[in-house]
Amino acid sequence: MRKFISFFGLFCFALTTEFTLAQSPGYAIESYQDVYTELDEYESIVYQTDNFLFWQLEFPLNFEFPYYDSIYNRVIFVHDNWGAFTDEEDISLYLFECTHFVTKLYDFPVDDTLSDVRYANIVANNLNAFVLQFTNNIFFYDLLNDSIDTRMNWQVWLFENGVMEIHFGEMHMDNNPIYAPGKGFYNYTTSGGIDTNEIYGPHVGISNPYDESDAIALSGPYDDFMVTDNQYDVLTVLPPEGWIIRFKPKSVGLFEPDYSCTEVNISPNPATSYIRLPALATYCQIYNASGKLVHQGNAQEGKVDVTAFLPGLYIVRMVSGNETILGRFMKT
Repeated sequence: MRKFISFFGLFCFALTTEFTLAQSPGYAIESYQDVYTELDEYESIVYQTDNFLFWQLEFPLNFEFPYYDSIYNRVIFVHDNWGAFTDEEDISLYLFECTHFVTKLYDFPVDDTLSDVRYANIVANNLNAFVLQFTNNIFFYDLLNDSIDTRMNWQVWLFENGVMEIHFGEMHMDNNPIYAPGKGFYNYTTSGGIDTNEIYGPHVGISNPYDESDAIALSGPYDDFMVTDNQYDVLTVLPPEGWIIRFKPKSVGLFEPDYSCTEVNISPNPATSYIRLPALATYCQIYNASGKLVHQGNAQEGKVDVTAFLPGLYIVRMVSGNETILGRFMKT
C-alpha cells in the first residue's frame, strides 16, 4: 500500500551559496549542498524481488508525472539505477547509474544496517513526490571480496511538477579498487579484476524516451561540471553527503521545496564552547556548512561540546520521540 507521510528532518534552508545552473532546450541542471535524511516511513523491495540481485520493478506514482512531451503514472527502475517510463524500457533516466550496482536483499525484517532499496509516495511543499532510496548499496564484485566495505546511499526524487532530484548520502568507498576520483568507476572484468582502460560511470543524465539525442547530462566533478547532451557522460568525483543534483523543466519557475521540517532555537547562539539542546531532544547529529557530519551522539545533560569546532555555521538534527527537528547555530 502506498504511504503518504510527513517528511521531517530534511534541511529547509540553503547551507552555502554553492549553486550551479545550466541550460538546455527543455531542462536545466542545478546543484547545491543540503542535508541528507533517510525515509522514516517506506516500503522495501525485499519481498517483491525474491532476493534476486538483478531486480527490475515497476513503481506506481500517486500523481501524473510530466516528462518531455508525455505524462506517466508509473516508473520502472532496475538494480543499477537506470529508469524508464515506457513499456519499451527506453532507459531515459540515468539518475546516478552504474552497470555494477547491486543490492543485497534479505528475506527477513529489514535492518537499517542492511543493503536495501526503499520507496515511498510522500507530500513535500504541497507537492506529491515519489522517493526511491538506495541504502548501503554495493558493487557486484564486492560480494566476492571481504576486504571491501562499500556503502553507497542515495535517493531519487520525482515531483509531480516534473522536477527530478538526486540526493546523495554517505559514500563509504574504503579500499574499493574501481573508484578513481577525477575519473569515475573503472570496469570490473568477468574474473573480478580491474580494467582501467574504460570508465563505466556513474552516469547522471536524462533523455527523451523517443529521441535519445534530446538529452541533458553532466560531465566532470560534482561541483564544477559541464553540461552536455550525452547521457552517457560521467560524474567523475562523488558528491559529499547532502549534495543535491536537480533536473528542472524550463516550465517550472523558482523551485525550493519545503520538506515540512520543524526548526527550533539553539542556545547559546553564537556558541563558543557548548550548545544546549531542547529539553526533549535525546540524540543529535551536527553538520558543518559543507554538509559534512562532524558530530553525532546523545547529549550529556542536554549539552554538546563544540569547543573544537571551526568557526562557521552548523546545522543540528535532533530526535525527539518520533519527531525529527532541526536547529542552527554559529560557532565563533
